[in-house]
Amino acid sequence: MKKFETISQSLFDQRSAEAILKTPIRKEVSLKDIEIVKPNTLKVENKLIRMNSDAFKGICKVVGLPVGFDKTFSSAFGDKARQALVNRLKVAVQAKGATSLSLVVNPDSREIVSVQKDPRDLISNQIFMETTGRIIDKYNLSVNNFSIGDNGGIVINASSPNNSWGVKGLSDEDHYGGVTFTNNPEGGFRVSPFMYRLVCANGMIGTAFDESMALGQMDRMSMESFWDRLNLLADRGFQPLQFEEKLRAAMNTRASLFELESTHEALRRFSDAEHKELEAWVPLHTTRERFHGANIDTILLNPQQKKSAKTGTTIWDLVNGVTHFATHDNGINISDYDRRRLQVQASQLLSKKYDMANIISSPY
Repeated sequence: MKKFETISQSLFDQRSAEAILKTPIRKEVSLKDIEIVKPNTLKVENKLIRMNSDAFKGICKVVGLPVGFDKTFSSAFGDKARQALVNRLKVAVQAKGATSLSLVVNPDSREIVSVQKDPRDLISNQIFMETTGRIIDKYNLSVNNFSIGDNGGIVINASSPNNSWGVKGLSDEDHYGGVTFTNNPEGGFRVSPFMYRLVCANGMIGTAFDESMALGQMDRMSMESFWDRLNLLADRGFQPLQFEEKLRAAMNTRASLFELESTHEALRRFSDAEHKELEAWVPLHTTRERFHGANIDTILLNPQQKKSAKTGTTIWDLVNGVTHFATHDNGINISDYDRRRLQVQASQLLSKKYDMANIISSPY
């Protein structure tokens, strides 16, 4: 029988100290003082500083360039044309009155890991750990895992064997309620429901449920509201109100080809897996072969057509595939922090409006 898995107090203390040292550095700069030199290099006040792909995406967002269009443009015209486009858009945005942005820097590598349009006060990892510790103690939670990202972001999953519930029709597994604590440059300090499944130690981070809470300020009013909402969630054993309803819908709804491809892409994006290596978790290759066998070339389908193409895989199968991939050693290289990001992807998949949800049988 699968055991309720937790980390030791000594490992928690070790990760906590490491996380505090990795608190990102924030720097406010004028828009006119930055220029993209290469996809991984930003000139800031005449100094060249390395940046990662998330930072580049942040700049695209600041200048109003959609990520999807950015990828298409880059594929068609190359990186140099892409950099020139973003730099020209930056000048246009600046002319409209936008004058500053916030750079978030990794204190170890000195690499820019995030760029934000609206400068914000980041809650330090020190304060985050102190607040998280109080919540864990107050509700007698046990820490299942603790991950730290290259960008200084933190993800802590905590649950309790006393907060369990079953789902009718799934008699071979129990769900244990808890919370996920995250603090990162993009989303700030957030507390979300965490569902831990003992049958295979899978976990799902429910950022898409209504109970997910952001804590942007530490003033008295903000903290009182935060604790009130947290107490309401705790009174229900940390179970999101719509969880069972969404689970049943996921079990009874087939995924579209678009949802299958998007999930497959997420697994590839967060790991070094090759295309066909992911077949055990997301049967994309098998599904495409079935379509091709029916004389439907999936390569020629546009996104809207793919959203209308029903597959033989349910949404719940996909959710299980993602959570299993994220929480097990499959011999595929993936960082611990990216495993937690995939758990978030699983909850977003469960909580979304399914492509096949409005399909109606017709007598014609």
